[in-house]
Amino acid sequence: MTFVRLAVTTIALACLSACGGGDEKGGKGGPGGGKRPPMMVGSTVAALGDYRPSLTALGTVTPLQSVAVRSRVDGQITAVLFKEGATVTRGQPLFRLDDRAVRAQIAQDRAALASAQATATQASGNLKRAEQLVVRGFVSKATLDANRAAAGTGSAGIAQARAAIAASETALSYLTVRAPVSGRTGEIGFKVGATVRAGDTVPLVTVNQLSPINVRFAVPPENIQTLRTAVRGAGVTVTAKDNQTGAVLTTGRLNFLDNNVDPTTGNLAAKAEFDNRRDELWPGALVSVELPVGTPQRLVVLPEAAIQNGRDGSYVWTIGAGNKVAMTPVRIAGRAGGRAYLSGGVAPGTKVVSDALAKLKAGDPVRTKGERPAGAPRGSSTP
Repeated sequence: MTFVRLAVTTIALACLSACGGGDEKGGKGGPGGGKRPPMMVGSTVAALGDYRPSLTALGTVTPLQSVAVRSRVDGQITAVLFKEGATVTRGQPLFRLDDRAVRAQIAQDRAALASAQATATQASGNLKRAEQLVVRGFVSKATLDANRAAAGTGSAGIAQARAAIAASETALSYLTVRAPVSGRTGEIGFKVGATVRAGDTVPLVTVNQLSPINVRFAVPPENIQTLRTAVRGAGVTVTAKDNQTGAVLTTGRLNFLDNNVDPTTGNLAAKAEFDNRRDELWPGALVSVELPVGTPQRLVVLPEAAIQNGRDGSYVWTIGAGNKVAMTPVRIAGRAGGRAYLSGGVAPGTKVVSDALAKLKAGDPVRTKGERPAGAPRGSSTP
């Protein structure tokens, strides 16, 4: 039994010795132990930049005027004088309706005028003769009065005939439908041969005035007073941008603030006007509008890619002594052009991590791209 116990003890000591030897060989930096190696990151240096506080809102492009063109009289279309989508000027003929009946009526009215003029001429001559004869006693005063009445009737007949011609010519003018405003035409609602009526709900065509053009948007409560003051002064420049890409489309001026705040949202309706001579803006499109709402400031600026958002707000990873990172909260005053402008948290000249942000932990050592590792020969660099 003593021999067996001695053998077991010897084997156990041998196993412990083997395990201990493995740990000693691994040491610091071996598998499963040691410090975390520096992580490769991109970096940038916080700098000062000019920042102009601005309001960005989503707006809807609306034509200055949008007119649904309808016929003022019943009739059949005999000609369409423009193409769909064409640019037209105010007063330009767009449609022509069958005018044969009206032209015949005008001819009849002119004949009636000629007849009335002849009758009036005859009555006027009779009156002059009666006035001469009544002095000599050849006709009675009653005859003179009858001639005077006939002359008056003749003059009234001329006026009536002329009024009938004017009415017919007005009706004729209605048979040529003209553009009420200058702008671009939409889809044609009726083709040649169609009969239209004055009460039709479907318009012949809609003309949108595109130059100038408006963009409608809402101003939040915190910016209302600033914009009201600016409108009374030199005005406010508004920049319209592509809602998807952010590309600048055109610039205009703020030209309208509503006289009543929406009680539900607290917002104030606003409009900006743009020349739109190159058709940069199209009715119904959504665009991003940007307008200044304060005075320029000098603030710390960083790439937006360096900004992280956590439960407690925005922060950046700053690189400090020993190339170790720290989570530093920041206050963002605004964003523009892919950059974030900070009102607090980071001083100018601070080195900040700009990529590989998700993998970092506070206190991690880092190595910035282009920096040589410790002990590396001169001339070498990190990939």
